[in-house]
Amino acid sequence: MQLAQKLAGYTLSEADLMRRAMGKKKREEMAVHEEKFINGAVERGIKQEKAEKIFSLMAQFSDYGFNRSHSVAYAYLAFQTAYLKAHYPEHFYAAVLSSEAQDAAKVFKYSKELRAQKIALLPPDVNESYSGFTPLSGAIRYGLTAIKGLGHSIVKAICEARESGPFRSFFDFAERVESSTLNKRVFESLVSAGAFDSLKDGRPVEAWRGGLFNSIDAALSHAQRAKRERLLGQNGLFGDIPQEIDYAHELSPTAKGWTLSETLAAEKATLGFYISGHPLERYLDTLQRVKAVKSSELAELTTGIRVTSGGIIGDLQIRTTKKGDKFALFRLEDEVGSTKCVLWPEGYRKHAALAQNELAALVIGKLELSEDNPPTIIVDQVQSIDAAERSNEFLVLRTPQHDDFTTLCDSILTLINLNPGDCEVTFEALIGDGTVVRIRPNDALRVRRSGELEQALKELGCAVTVETSRKEAPPNKSTNGQR
Repeated sequence: MQLAQKLAGYTLSEADLMRRAMGKKKREEMAVHEEKFINGAVERGIKQEKAEKIFSLMAQFSDYGFNRSHSVAYAYLAFQTAYLKAHYPEHFYAAVLSSEAQDAAKVFKYSKELRAQKIALLPPDVNESYSGFTPLSGAIRYGLTAIKGLGHSIVKAICEARESGPFRSFFDFAERVESSTLNKRVFESLVSAGAFDSLKDGRPVEAWRGGLFNSIDAALSHAQRAKRERLLGQNGLFGDIPQEIDYAHELSPTAKGWTLSETLAAEKATLGFYISGHPLERYLDTLQRVKAVKSSELAELTTGIRVTSGGIIGDLQIRTTKKGDKFALFRLEDEVGSTKCVLWPEGYRKHAALAQNELAALVIGKLELSEDNPPTIIVDQVQSIDAAERSNEFLVLRTPQHDDFTTLCDSILTLINLNPGDCEVTFEALIGDGTVVRIRPNDALRVRRSGELEQALKELGCAVTVETSRKEAPPNKSTNGQR
C-alpha cells in the first residue's frame, strides 16, 4: 500500500483496493491497477520498465505474503506447538484429537501417528472418558463426544452421574444417568464403541458387547422402573434398608453375543475406524502367502508394476461412464492406512458381485504413482480373502479297511461328483504293514466343502481332516502388464 501511495500517487483508500484485488487474485481488477500504477509511477519520474518490474514483484508477493506481526504470531505458535509435541506428546495429541473429534477421518489419521510414537489410543470408557480425549502416561483415552450418536448433553449427564462414584454395571449406568438424555441410540453407540468393556464379567468381548446390545431394552425398562419407584418413595418392602444389587449377574448368560466380524463392524460404524482390533488380523498368514503389499509400502514401489494388496473395501461408489458402462471406485483399508482403487468397466463386469463395502478382499492391478496424488491401484482382479484362504486348503480322506474296497471308492467318488467345487482332495490308505500311503488323484477332482459332505463321508467310514498347502505366490514385479 505504501509503494502504491509513494510511487504511483494512490490515495490510501485506492491503495487498499489494490491490496484487496491482489489478495483475492482478482485478475480483471489487477489489470486495471497495473495500468494505473505504471502510469502514476511514470508521471513521477520512474522509468516504465522499472515500474512494470515493481508491480510484478508486488503481484508475486501477494501470492503468499502477509505483514510482519502475522508472521511473528505464526512462528511463535509453531515453536510452542513443536515444543509440546516433543516434550508432552500425550497432551499435544489429546488436544489435537479433541479439536478434530467430529472428523473421523482426521482422528484415524492421528491415530496412525500415535502408533508411530508408541502412544496407545485406548477405547472410550464410561468410567474414565470425558468429553474430549484425555492424556495419560503413554496413552490417550478416547473422548465421548467423538462417538457417533453422542451429543454434548448426554456426555455432560454421564460425567455428572459419575461424580457420585464409578458405574458398577450396565444397568447401574442406565439407572443413574439423567433419563431425559438417555435413549436406545445412545446405548447402541456406547456398546458398539466398547465404552462398557471395563465392566465386563469375564466373557469374551464379542459375547459381552453382543449381550449388552441385546439387553438395551431391558436396561432402559429397569432404569425407568427404578426412577419411578424413587419418585414414589418405593424402595422395596423395607424402604429404610438399602438394597444390595448383584450387578455382576444382571446380564443374562444366554444373551446372544456377536461374532468378531460383527463386533469390529459395529465399532467402525460408531468410531469411524477399528480401535480394538482389525478384521485383517485373522488373514495375516494368507496375506503373507500371496505377498500382499501394505498400503504404507506402495509409495516406495515403481509406478506401472502389478501389485497384490489386501484390505477391507470401503467408501464404495458405483459410477457410469459416458457410454453407460458401470465402474467402481473404492478404498482398500488395511491395518496401517488405505489405498484408492479403480475398477474400470471390464473388471467391474467380472467382479461386480465382490464390489461391496466391508468385504475382506485381495485386489490385483497396476500401481499408479504421482507426486501430487497418493498411490492408486487400477484393479483388474478382485477376490475375497476367505476364498483365497480356502484355495490353500485341501481335504484329506483316510479310507477305512473294507472288504469291498472298489464299492467304497465308487461311493466316495459319487459323493465327490455330487459336490463339485474348488477344494482339492487327497486320499490316505493303510496298507498291510501299517504304512500310511497318501494318494493325490487327478487335479480335476475337487469338491465344495460343507458339513453335510463331511458327515456323509464319515458315514462311509472315512476320517476327514483339512490341511493347508505351502504354495507360494510369485513376487510383485513388472512384466509388461503380465503376471
